[in-house]
Amino acid sequence: MHYQHLFHAGNFADVFKHALLCALLRAMNDKPAAWTYYESHAGAGGYDLGSAAAQRTGEAQQGVARVLAAATPPPALAPYLELLQQCTDARGLAWYPGSPWLAARTARAQDQLVLCEREPAIAAQLRQRLGEDPRIAIHRRDGYELHSLLPPASGRGLVLIDPPFERPDEFDALQTALSRALARFAGGVYAVWYPYKKRFDTERWLRRVRESLKREAANYILETGAPSEGQMHACGMLIVNPPYRFQQEIAPALPWLARYLAHGPQAQARAELWPVKK
Repeated sequence: MHYQHLFHAGNFADVFKHALLCALLRAMNDKPAAWTYYESHAGAGGYDLGSAAAQRTGEAQQGVARVLAAATPPPALAPYLELLQQCTDARGLAWYPGSPWLAARTARAQDQLVLCEREPAIAAQLRQRLGEDPRIAIHRRDGYELHSLLPPASGRGLVLIDPPFERPDEFDALQTALSRALARFAGGVYAVWYPYKKRFDTERWLRRVRESLKREAANYILETGAPSEGQMHACGMLIVNPPYRFQQEIAPALPWLARYLAHGPQAQARAELWPVKK
């Protein structure tokens, strides 16, 4: 049984990932030159929050619904929140957008999207939602083969690697995919999403990546404070080659996100800056 994101759409992890992603995409637009967005595990592109699956878990109520109801969001979150407003109706947020939709709405006429989705049924949904856009190429293939599509002809690119973490060797596969992509496109911006389920496993993987990485990076972590070792209780986004001033601009948003996505009193969000290793 393949991973079905509909059960988890709009949860705390989606909000954290997409808030940072939208800020990155907006930063890519600071220069007039075209860029290409790549995504390894694109999903369906959008999810009906009124569906039985989404209603069964109610995770969106503990995630995106809190953020939309909150007051005075930091400026760095404006790109994300403005796009969410396009998904609302008289009842509120009708559906939750996936990363491909957010990227497509941020991309300009000269920009392109390259999306990978292995599962046939999910890829068909993605094509139905975004397939008519001439800027978008959808590949029904293993997202860990994304390195073969690099580098972009534009010379500028943002690569999102966000696997579902349903296979036991996912951390190993993720590190290999990142290494292969960097070998072909060292100057690209990379956003690598990962969960905290078993803390030891996640932190061991982070140490391995940090030891092998030869590029500047920033690691962003959201801890919800939920006491649920073995279940996802935190997540992170490792950004390699972050855009100029991105770290300073996103910093005020971290405590705000931790406050409204908290599942316990120990919730926090933080950034770890990884300088280039000499």
